[in-house]
Amino acid sequence: MNLSTTGWNSFVQAQPIDPLSIIANCSLGGIPGVWERSTNFFQTSWGTNSVGFTGNNTNLVSLNTTDATTVAFATQWAVQTKMVNIAAAINSAVSKIGFVKAGPNWQNNIEAGFGATNWTNVQLSFRDNLGTTGTFAGSASGAVPVFSFAGLITGNMILSLTIPNPGTYSLVLVMDNAGTWSTFEMEIVAL
Repeated sequence: MNLSTTGWNSFVQAQPIDPLSIIANCSLGGIPGVWERSTNFFQTSWGTNSVGFTGNNTNLVSLNTTDATTVAFATQWAVQTKMVNIAAAINSAVSKIGFVKAGPNWQNNIEAGFGATNWTNVQLSFRDNLGTTGTFAGSASGAVPVFSFAGLITGNMILSLTIPNPGTYSLVLVMDNAGTWSTFEMEIVAL
């Protein structure tokens, strides 16, 4: 779900899209994502980073633990689907694609490597929200809807997502390292 625009002139005038429209639940490293309207999602300059999917610890978990069939299906689905691919022969542009299972009863876990950097103010939203002014009906200017993760994010962490509806979603993690802001863009394909 991306913004509907006819070029950059309309892009910057578009209202940001609320990630609650596609994400029922999320966490990062066990830290629950808290929905808020961020006033620091936009920055005047951006740094680089080496954040990316690790290819390890990806799995699907049934949230209906009383149904043994769904628990078994979750394990089989993750093996058959291969949720991420970071093989050396895979171009970095497509190593940011994650395949997840759509549905309110599925928790998709994908490990991301944040390196030795200590990230704070980590926020998850739609990538295209970075191209807007952040202004939308009933909000303060620059207040972009995000899921925010409190505390320090570092090392390898599991990004957990419950996405009820199928679709292809361009998401981004915006994060701060001592005043140097950076992003990790990902494309999530919910099947």
